[in-house]
Amino acid sequence: MKAKRLAPLVLLAPLALLTGCGGTPELILHANWYAAPVHATVIDQREELTYSVAYTAPAEGKLLAAFTYEEGTYRTVLQERSSLSSYQSWAKGTGYTYRTELKIKGEYTYAGNTTPFEDSVVSNVVFMNAENSLRPVLSEKTYCSTTFYGGAVVQYNYTYRAEYDEDLSEVRIELKDLRDVPEEDKLDFSDTLRLSGSGTFFDNEQILLALRAVDLSGTCSFRTVNPVVRERMDVSMTNTPQTVKYAGKDLTLKGEPLPDGDISAISFSIGYTDSKSGLPLSLVYAAPAEKNFRCALLEMKTTAPDGYGTFTYKLKDLSTFNK
Repeated sequence: MKAKRLAPLVLLAPLALLTGCGGTPELILHANWYAAPVHATVIDQREELTYSVAYTAPAEGKLLAAFTYEEGTYRTVLQERSSLSSYQSWAKGTGYTYRTELKIKGEYTYAGNTTPFEDSVVSNVVFMNAENSLRPVLSEKTYCSTTFYGGAVVQYNYTYRAEYDEDLSEVRIELKDLRDVPEEDKLDFSDTLRLSGSGTFFDNEQILLALRAVDLSGTCSFRTVNPVVRERMDVSMTNTPQTVKYAGKDLTLKGEPLPDGDISAISFSIGYTDSKSGLPLSLVYAAPAEKNFRCALLEMKTTAPDGYGTFTYKLKDLSTFNK
C-alpha cells in the first residue's frame, strides 16, 4: 500500500532544492552560544530567544482562499544538561535540550465562509555537546496547522517522534495523527530508517540552532531526515553566504534595550538537495564579531505552499548564557 505523506508544512517549512548526493563533509562545530565556545563546566544554564512572526499576503491573484494572521510569537529555549542518560541509556556525557514553540492566530475565507483558527508548533530535541558533533539523541514535535494545499483548506494535528541509535546508523520514527477523522484517513506511521551516507547529521528540529555552531564564511552541507517524506536527505546552502548589515531595531538583551543600529550579519538560504517536498529557508545570523548576539538567528523567512504568502521571523529579545 502506498504510504500517505504530509503536504508541505507552512509555518516552519521543511527545506528543498538541487539534486541528491551520497554524503556530506564532517563539519567542525563550536558552541558559539557561549561567550567563550570552549568551556569545561556544564551548570544547567539556559538561553531563551523570542521572535515576532509576521505574515505577508501574496500579491493579488486567483487564490481560492484568503488567509490573514495576527502577529505571532516564536520562542526557543536551549538548556544545558549535565547528563543525557535519562533520555537514552547509551547517551553518555553532557549535552542539551532545545525547545521551540510557535503560536499564531488567524482566519481564512473560503467559499464565502470565514473561519478563525489558532496554529501552534512545539518541538523538543535532545542532543550531545559540540565535542560530540551535536549528535541527536531523540526529538519530538507536536504540530497543529491550517493551510491551503492541493485546492483545499487542510488542517493538521499530529505528533512526530524520532529516536536514534548509538552509532547514528538508524532512527526509529513514529507519527501519530491526532485528528478526529476515520481511521482510513489518518496519517499514522512508524518505521525504522537507515541513515545512509557520511558526514555530519542533524535532527530536523535542531538545524536552526546547529547552524550557529558552523563556520558560515563558506558554504556547508549536512545530513538529516525529511519528516514530510520520511527519507534521509542532504541539506545544503543554496547560495554563497553574504556578509550584510542587519537593521537591528527594538531589540532587547534580557529585557534591557540594546542600541538601535546595524548588526554585522551573514545571510544565506538552505534547502534539501532533493525536490520531493518543502521550500527553502532564507536565514540571517549574527556574525561572530557581534558578541552580544552569540551567532543567534536574527531573521528567517519561509514561503507557504501554493503561493500563499510568506512568514517572517524577527528576533526581539535574547537572554544568553552567563558565560
